[in-house]
Amino acid sequence: MAEIAEHDHETVDITPAPEGPPVDQPERKPVFTAIVGKPTERRPIVPAGLRRGNLAPTVKQTAGRAGHVAAYHAVRAPFWYVPLTLLWAFWGLITLTGRLLRWWLVLEQEPLRQGAATRNDPDAWMKLHREAKATRLYRGIVLAILAAAVLVGAGILAVQPGWYSAIAAAVVVPLLARYGRPADKPIVSPAVVKPQYRRLTAELVRSAILSCGIAGLKEPEQITFPREIHRDGPGQLAVVDLPPGVDAIEVIERRSRLASGLRVPVDQVWPETMPKDHPGRLAIWQGYQPASQMKQPAWPLLKGPKVDIFKPFPFATDPRLRPVNASLMYRNWLIGAMPGAGKTFSLRLPLLVAALDPTAELVGYELKGTGDLDMFEPICTRFGSGADDETVEEALDMLRWLRQECVRRGEVIKRMARAGKAPENKVTRELANMPDLRLRPVVAFIDECQELFSHGEFGKEAGDLAEKVIKLGRALGIILLLATQRPDKDSLPKGVSANAGVRWCLRVTGQVENDMILGTSMYKQGIRATMFGDEDYGWGWLVGLGKPVSARSYYVDGPGAKRIVEHAIKHRQGAGTLPELDEPAPRVKSFNLLADIRAVWPESEDALWSELIVERLAQLRPDIYGDWTVTTLGAALKANGLKTVSVHRKIDGKGYTRYGVRLDALQAAIDGSAKPREIAD
Repeated sequence: MAEIAEHDHETVDITPAPEGPPVDQPERKPVFTAIVGKPTERRPIVPAGLRRGNLAPTVKQTAGRAGHVAAYHAVRAPFWYVPLTLLWAFWGLITLTGRLLRWWLVLEQEPLRQGAATRNDPDAWMKLHREAKATRLYRGIVLAILAAAVLVGAGILAVQPGWYSAIAAAVVVPLLARYGRPADKPIVSPAVVKPQYRRLTAELVRSAILSCGIAGLKEPEQITFPREIHRDGPGQLAVVDLPPGVDAIEVIERRSRLASGLRVPVDQVWPETMPKDHPGRLAIWQGYQPASQMKQPAWPLLKGPKVDIFKPFPFATDPRLRPVNASLMYRNWLIGAMPGAGKTFSLRLPLLVAALDPTAELVGYELKGTGDLDMFEPICTRFGSGADDETVEEALDMLRWLRQECVRRGEVIKRMARAGKAPENKVTRELANMPDLRLRPVVAFIDECQELFSHGEFGKEAGDLAEKVIKLGRALGIILLLATQRPDKDSLPKGVSANAGVRWCLRVTGQVENDMILGTSMYKQGIRATMFGDEDYGWGWLVGLGKPVSARSYYVDGPGAKRIVEHAIKHRQGAGTLPELDEPAPRVKSFNLLADIRAVWPESEDALWSELIVERLAQLRPDIYGDWTVTTLGAALKANGLKTVSVHRKIDGKGYTRYGVRLDALQAAIDGSAKPREIAD
């Protein structure tokens, strides 16, 4: 048989030869997965609504709803609920009495007796009649006992009323009212209306994303959910994985379509990327109410407490009403927006924080001339408000003074670092508290800074100075806050926009403006302030303090800001740091340092020591260079593009080498740039 089977040509094996081993190994579940499980597969022990961050909103919403319901019904109870309940209770008593009488008369047997009479069946009729009499007797005894009990109880309650009378009435009257009222006429009306939001479901989210019209996204099954949809603060959070090749940014830039698909206002849905996971993962947060209708909490510093500028402060709230903290020390700010988006109101917040720290010094200018920041004038050592050239020049003078202050503070920090009191070579709270060092934090601001940077006469110098202050002043306790409503290359120097540490961009109209404030490629990464509309007043993107976040800055109006400044004045009076406004702020003029050095240079020398240069400069302009040291000169020369070098000289036959300047290098610097050096007059 084996031979026959072997030579049986009627059976042919058509299985194709294997082309190689399988590429994908079969998925094998670990032996202990059922016991330990994967961390990502474990359900949270604490429900989402009771987690930290969600517990307070949950309790607040539940308590608020319960309080509203109680107040709603308490108002209607004496004037509507009680009279209506008594009316339906009376009708219920009549209805119940009639039903008991019909029960006693055994009226349910009447059709049977009528049928026997119709059939002319006397035997059946008599049998039914006897059964009815017996049943009527039994039921009559029951009703008599019940009536006697009711009469006795009512008599006792009437003769000796007490707290139990109220309990009996509270139980009996509602029962009779419930028995007497029709089913379609409830006594108590609902205290709340139907919610104005739709609960997020997988079907709804998939439908909304598909309605965005993204290429490569056609079927609902392409959208998956790595975690369940759950409550998150005053709203719901859905995290979805888009199909391969679809970026979450594509959904974010179609936020209006997404809101239309969810059937909610645009400011009620907030899509965000999740870059820590992958570009195709999208987080959709939908609030219970539109952001424009959600009551933002009051600013925690509204009562004017004393603060520490070295610590973070509450600046804004995110869409879930969680506080977003910001920092001032060691960070320069750039604020930009189109007109009317809330730029100046946002600028007030860090200025109010600086005002509430008695050790901080405020200087600044508002170049729109509308007086939006006039409340800060009593505590500013330099202040101006106006759109004229004189005010613009004063703002330039402030930048010159800040640049000079950077040089002076650099020397102090270097000296303190050598003494072991500035281990990180920057201003600390301890150093700022030493009055003899004059290292108080300086918070300088320029609102509508485009008026300065685009000025035909002062713009170039102002841009160079602002860039130097931003780069050098950060560690020296000098903070520069710039705000503009025209973020473009002509109004905002590239060196300024590229070096600002904290960026706050409210509503803008295009990608160029967006990236001028927030930084290059932010638009491509989905950080887009163009997503905000007219209803999103105060909303913006905050970049430079960790993960970029869309938030709404706290709202402090003009009178509120004045009250806070009044508290700040009291703090400063107690600390002795309130400026004397009668003394005019020192003006800062431009002197050409390189030209002054060339003027005092001996013709016979090809190199000169720094100490000799300082001595000759002090003789030339004692009011300017009188307190300069070799270190001051070295820093100033470096700022003008000229470095000191080793210069060898022989004195009385002995050779000495010290730092100095060579004439050819000085002349090359003068011919190349000849930048003016800013010196206080």
